[in-house]
Amino acid sequence: MKLKNNIFFGLTLIVIILLSAFAHQQNKRRKIGSISINFKSDGPKFLSPSFVNKLLIQNIGELSSETKDSLDLSRLETLLENTPYILNAEAFCFPEGTLGINILEKKPLVMIQGDNSYYLDNFGSEFPVSESYSPLIPIYNGELNSSNKNNLLTLVNFFNEDSFLKSEIETIYNKSNSFYVGLKSYDFEVEIGGMSMILDKLLKLKVFCTYQENNELEKKYKLISLKFKNQIVGS
Repeated sequence: MKLKNNIFFGLTLIVIILLSAFAHQQNKRRKIGSISINFKSDGPKFLSPSFVNKLLIQNIGELSSETKDSLDLSRLETLLENTPYILNAEAFCFPEGTLGINILEKKPLVMIQGDNSYYLDNFGSEFPVSESYSPLIPIYNGELNSSNKNNLLTLVNFFNEDSFLKSEIETIYNKSNSFYVGLKSYDFEVEIGGMSMILDKLLKLKVFCTYQENNELEKKYKLISLKFKNQIVGS
């Protein structure tokens, strides 16, 4: 009796394994029926689902002729990440045969405006200005050399850490190794200087703006310099 039970359970296990293997093979041969495109973070800004869909079809052909087993998901991810506006892409297949695509677009930090305008993201990556989307970010005027690039990114990030300063910063340029910032709500220009003591400089700027909001100044300043220690110089 025990032997019969062992044989029965053994045969049952073999049948289950064979059925699982058959189902796995059938699943691999399943045709790709559709594409599900998901934009992570704040949703699509520079690209659209239809653009991504066209890009994939142009490179892998009509989906009806593809099977899950024939798709090179790694190649699709590389293809998408070579698109200037995409930071990261993930490709995967759902059991029912849908191709899933997760996309994280690059987030512009500052726009460089010059002979060839472009965006910089938080990692210093350059990508083209878009005709379909205009982000509300600071504009740097003039050519940007490599030595000033990191300082510019640091400066904008410090402004972005404060809700008031983030809402005010509008333009930036560099002259004689000193950064100058234009604000949205104030007529004066702000000379930041170098990046040393940047937190103290930005605190002085906030104090000056608050003072001007609550007091009528005797003189209208065109330039406020923060580069001198423990003082604000207006001219």
